Amino acid sequence: MRNRTVSLNQSMNVGPNPSSFKGARSPSPSHFRIMKHFSSPLLLGPAASEKLLALVVHLFTEEEADLVQHLHPLRPLSADRIARMSGRNPEETERTMNFLSLAKRAVLSYGNPRKYTLLPVVPGTFEMVLMSPSPGTRNDWHRQFAVLFEEIWNEGYIAEYTRRVIPGIRYLPVSGSEASLSLALPADRLEDILSRYSEFAVGNCQCRIAMELIGKGCGRPLENCVVMGRNAQKFIERGLMRRSDAQEILFLKKAAEAAGCVSWINREIGPTSSGNSSCSCCGCCCHAMRSITQFNAPGLISPPRFIPEPVVSRCLSCGKCVRICPMGALSLNGRKVSLDRARCIGCGLCVRSCSFKALALKENPLPTKHTASLAGVFLDLVP
Repeated sequence: MRNRTVSLNQSMNVGPNPSSFKGARSPSPSHFRIMKHFSSPLLLGPAASEKLLALVVHLFTEEEADLVQHLHPLRPLSADRIARMSGRNPEETERTMNFLSLAKRAVLSYGNPRKYTLLPVVPGTFEMVLMSPSPGTRNDWHRQFAVLFEEIWNEGYIAEYTRRVIPGIRYLPVSGSEASLSLALPADRLEDILSRYSEFAVGNCQCRIAMELIGKGCGRPLENCVVMGRNAQKFIERGLMRRSDAQEILFLKKAAEAAGCVSWINREIGPTSSGNSSCSCCGCCCHAMRSITQFNAPGLISPPRFIPEPVVSRCLSCGKCVRICPMGALSLNGRKVSLDRARCIGCGLCVRSCSFKALALKENPLPTKHTASLAGVFLDLVP
């Protein structure tokens, strides 16, 4: 199979800012109202601030903001309703709202007749704005969006929500680590998960694209963000991802693992599920992982089904497992390897890296039930 690994070089010219992708020069009262909506706890929002206002001003021109200000959290509106509330022409309003949802992707639209709503800053707006099957199409407007988002993220606001939100993702053991498992269910093996679906879409990791755009990329493969099941067609039709198949998905995922990435799934497999999603994360770029490594806030990630257990008699204290862990969950104290369970995601990179078989994955004795999440609802809404 041909190598489809995609990367975005830091020195790459990502093109001028298209005339259709603009923000406002200064904030209007409408921008302040949108900032208030984005900061709502209903959208897991950051506190209203100059940084959040700057992001809103970048996302919407004054004319666009005059319409978007009417989109309150969790209250989708039709173009006709928005036109009446803003005193604007219905056809013009619909054109603008479709541009915002289908081209700029700064709001979400769905249904027939189409309705429009605000998404959370993350997960939601961040992913939609940066999602593309061709990373070279991300331009200076996207670059500045990534800069502004990173400033907000680094404030650590997400830690305020992690004690209350339902975990959105669960990491799978990497291939090569499962040999040490005494019990592994089909839900723990990517091959078995993929076998449940016949439709697949693949795109580029938005977290790594964002970091590449701001000059902090790690160079790991980009093309390993996957939607499977009937939702895949929606992402293909919207130009967010390209069509793929199970064989290629496995190839891309293994290439990502070889580069030190680990894969998550959004949902448990089951007959009622309309689909699933997966991306392959690195500890330096992935925001789910960074919620732990930056802010000690593990609530976005389900507890792992398996955790590494040292085999003391085989350990040479070389520290390789400590260095490869993307979460900083392992440490070497003298000649003893210690595990911080609050940071461990059960990926098994440490187990696979150990040439002496001094680590083995064991079933986690703590509750590890994983349920549907906000990200799953988002998948179902995308038209």
